[in-house]
Amino acid sequence: MKTHVEDTAENHTPHIIVVGGTSGLGLALALHHLQLGWQVSVVGSNEAKIADINNQHPTIVTYACDLTDVIQTQSLLDKLSATSFQRLVYSAGSYTNERVHHLNQADSDKMLAINLQAFAQVFRWASAQSKQQHQSLGVSKSDRPSLICIASIAGTMDYPYASLYAKSKRAMIAAASAYRAALAPYNIQVNCIASGYIDTQALRDLNDGDASHKPFIMSTPTAVDEVMQAIYNDVALAIFPRSMRYITRALNHLPKPLLNWILRSKLDKSS
Repeated sequence: MKTHVEDTAENHTPHIIVVGGTSGLGLALALHHLQLGWQVSVVGSNEAKIADINNQHPTIVTYACDLTDVIQTQSLLDKLSATSFQRLVYSAGSYTNERVHHLNQADSDKMLAINLQAFAQVFRWASAQSKQQHQSLGVSKSDRPSLICIASIAGTMDYPYASLYAKSKRAMIAAASAYRAALAPYNIQVNCIASGYIDTQALRDLNDGDASHKPFIMSTPTAVDEVMQAIYNDVALAIFPRSMRYITRALNHLPKPLLNWILRSKLDKSS
């Protein structure tokens, strides 16, 4: 005889929230879960992209939010608190090529706000919600709630001349590791994704419409497969593609002065 919890778990449609889910890898993950039969909610700031999703995928629930605005973000989270979720993905990100463009105040504020501050705000909320919603459900390991953040392979490198983008993603990786340890007693899964180049429209836009020259670049469907495999296998920090993982691992084993010299000259940083 099935218990009420078992019956509820079997008949309940799982819900995923993708913050930064209106384009790129975030949208691809949202659509993948939609195909799996999940209830999908996405958060984005671009009204045109949101309208496009509403037209093409009317079953996806969309939310417009400027993540650089703390009050607006909190208002969104308060609204989302009324619904339960089994999986949350933080895929929002901001990038400025500091090798090409001087980092101005606006770019600096935006990258810090989206890559680090809003991430912290959303993950703190998601952590509390997951504990409140799922602590007493007694779900199996395969069905336990999960929090996933999309970092970058750039964040796996530790050197003083790293860009603000790389430093913020490194901080995200460290925060995810702390959340993973803190939420383990609650049977809540936390995974961090540190990928290399993904052939998204945003990356193409940053490279005059063609990003094919980027080393070991992968297609978006391949990246989705890698992310889903990491979630299913509960990988704490998934670094891919494999070739980039080997390269960064080798570089991190170099003597620090040599690594600093190599990357400093590569990034054309002045003294």
